Amino acid sequence: MSIISIVFSTEFIIATASYAIIIMLALPCFDRIHRVLEHSLLQWSWDKIGMPFLRAVLMLLFLLLSYPVIFAISDAPPVIALLDNDELRVNYLINLIFVVTLLFPLIPVLGKWEELILPAQAITASAMLFSWLAADLGFKNIHYWPGIITVISILVIAFLSHWLALAVSHFLGDAIDEKFSVEHAGHLLSRALVLFMQSPAILLYGSALGRQLN
Repeated sequence: MSIISIVFSTEFIIATASYAIIIMLALPCFDRIHRVLEHSLLQWSWDKIGMPFLRAVLMLLFLLLSYPVIFAISDAPPVIALLDNDELRVNYLINLIFVVTLLFPLIPVLGKWEELILPAQAITASAMLFSWLAADLGFKNIHYWPGIITVISILVIAFLSHWLALAVSHFLGDAIDEKFSVEHAGHLLSRALVLFMQSPAILLYGSALGRQLN
């Protein structure tokens, strides 16, 4: 499957739409919880632990809904079958995404770039999901390095698409704020658009993994 065919697949459309709708509904709730928590320690715990954990759950939802087309394949064991092989696999995925969210800012040089956090979450979780898929299909000699060209492409797409998502959401957000007399619509739109805009970077990595199954 090509990147274009993946983007227009039923699984991917459902996954991105679900992520966008849920996060646009959830973010105002997240902000409200932060304001309700009057103690600074509680606010810090919510911002640094609570919200990253919930975003990890949302990222997991996106990956599971977009399986298996995220690996550029259409025929694969059901995702439920992969997860049923070990009852802790869902926990492994959530914990992995959560840890990446917390530790990524600590990585020298790369950690300061917010544009790379979401692709890093999706790529590491995709690699774990792919390892289970490959094992289920009987593939043993698999690798997770997609090649330097793919890595450079992922980085370029991640930066450009993140900037584009912010620019579009700022433009549309101002228009929505003015027309409907609301505030911070651009902030909500940016959270929803970033995943969609950066999805080609995620799909490039998933496609590189999936080619090993051909």
